[in-house]
Amino acid sequence: MPKCTRNACGQEYEDATNDAMACQYHPGKPEFHEGLKGWTCCKPRVHSFDEFMDIKGCQLGKHSSEPKHKDDPFKADLTKYDDVLPSNPQETAGTNASAPASNTASTVAAAKAPEPEPEPIDEDPEGISVPIGAQCKRNGCNATYASEEESHQNNQCQFHPGKALFHEGNKGWTCCKPRATEFDEFLQIKGCTSGRHLFVGTKPDKKVQAEKCRRDFYQSGSSVIVSIYAKKINRDVSTIEFTPTALKVHLVYADGKEYDDEIELFAEIDSSASKFEFLSTKAEVTLVKAVSAQWPALESSS
Repeated sequence: MPKCTRNACGQEYEDATNDAMACQYHPGKPEFHEGLKGWTCCKPRVHSFDEFMDIKGCQLGKHSSEPKHKDDPFKADLTKYDDVLPSNPQETAGTNASAPASNTASTVAAAKAPEPEPEPIDEDPEGISVPIGAQCKRNGCNATYASEEESHQNNQCQFHPGKALFHEGNKGWTCCKPRATEFDEFLQIKGCTSGRHLFVGTKPDKKVQAEKCRRDFYQSGSSVIVSIYAKKINRDVSTIEFTPTALKVHLVYADGKEYDDEIELFAEIDSSASKFEFLSTKAEVTLVKAVSAQWPALESSS
């Protein structure tokens, strides 16, 4: 079956079911700026690469297997981006005869410094139940689960055990040398390790944190009304807790992202009388003041 080449999709599809609602993708380009990552076509911005790869497409359409660069299709050979690393750091240090002996010694000592041990590679437990269509979690692999015989054999998965590395315009993985300058080329760097696909794993999924929510407040003589702006809150699992001096907010969105905040209040409140309500676009919190006095700010400055 052909595989969709649209950004954020990568699914295999059949022409018979490829309708105008089949593909959820990003029509724009990746945008990395000041530590934030996102797409030019929509607003979500995140910090980590894993979160960026989880941003769901903002447009619906048909799947497409067309190359992204029709005029200059990208070739799989990324050796032009390889880092040129010396095979023996001592030889490199010795080539500069004019270098002070102390510098040479420090260079050799640095080269001999022990490297941090890589994280153990996670594996699916034997006999684990995997839902049909589950996607491999390994970096660089987009395979989907069909059956135990077809999808859970040794060396079927070619992946990157390291982490994404973006530095001075170059993009690659910490586990291997190839570097690319364009994001599309980075996604096509072939995995440097072979093994079994990882559909479930033994590590708990990391909680994806949502962006900080905007908030404002107004007050009367006896209470402070706080608005925390957030859409599509899962009211069944979201909570807001009160203490005499703080407000603890835990919001869970419909897409699973979470927002946590603890607000140290300007003055004490009656925590038993305070309350909150989840509305369609915000959480509205009513803080009952312990003492009827004007608050110049919501948060304590201490």
